[in-house]
Amino acid sequence: MNIETKWLEDFLSLAGSQSFSRSAEDRHLTQPAFSRRIKALEAAVGCQLVDRTSVPVQLTDEGQLFRITARNLVAQLEDSLAHLRSLRKKGTGVIDVAVSHTLSLSFFPGFIQSLQDALEGTRTRQLVANVDDSVQALKNGICDFLLAFEDPTLASEQFRKLELQIEQLAPICRSDEEGLPLFDLDAADTQNVPYLGYPREIFLGRCVERLLARPPHPITLRQTFESPLADSLKVMALQGMGVAWVPSFAIREELRQGFLTVCGGPAWQVPLTVCLYRCSRALSHDAETLWQVLERRYGAAAADASRS
Repeated sequence: MNIETKWLEDFLSLAGSQSFSRSAEDRHLTQPAFSRRIKALEAAVGCQLVDRTSVPVQLTDEGQLFRITARNLVAQLEDSLAHLRSLRKKGTGVIDVAVSHTLSLSFFPGFIQSLQDALEGTRTRQLVANVDDSVQALKNGICDFLLAFEDPTLASEQFRKLELQIEQLAPICRSDEEGLPLFDLDAADTQNVPYLGYPREIFLGRCVERLLARPPHPITLRQTFESPLADSLKVMALQGMGVAWVPSFAIREELRQGFLTVCGGPAWQVPLTVCLYRCSRALSHDAETLWQVLERRYGAAAADASRS
């Protein structure tokens, strides 16, 4: 049996709210993604836990019984994690940072390098996961910080954030021998353009989907490849396989060398704000010290920008 803890938390949220939409919002998920996780739990348990025909949503008899088990399991895990965190605070200083896949390779190393003076004597540890899992890790105290793109689902009193910088999600493709794009989104004839996309469940996928729902002008895109990793889409674009939307920090060197080119004007780009999140509760001494350093650095930058 393979049951994930986040499924149990999803189920307990649904049992309390009796609403798929409300629980999806509370769990920082889209409703389809939340529904899939409840179905995955039911498949793992081997029985139906939720009566979806009733309004508001009710638990089945099996669901009522399993709710007790789920509540006990989650409570025991939270107690264990709290104990482990208390032991960790007594040992060598370690700051855990959950990082989304897209930011883990192209952004995170430079960010940590810029903090070497502030981190002297403190070890950092990178936890790479998708945004949904990273948010749960942050809420459960498994990590101190979350480095991710700004997401409205994280705008609550439970979290605090610092805006680190603004990037662009830009359409790119391979350059031809003259340095021109193989595919031009602004050309007069933009029919049947090969498109390299993200799954719609992930954050970048939702960004591109919103853009393409109302494109700057009519266009026909033919999706030929899908990956949740921006670096995979970049590699496919380098091979001339189509157009991909990739964060600007991940393609600076390829653009400079002329291997890739931005193949659409500003209207085809989506601004992305890179943020560092933390929970509002108190962190370890080392993590709180680092947050104060970051507040001075990025808070001052934000104040200067607002005055200019």
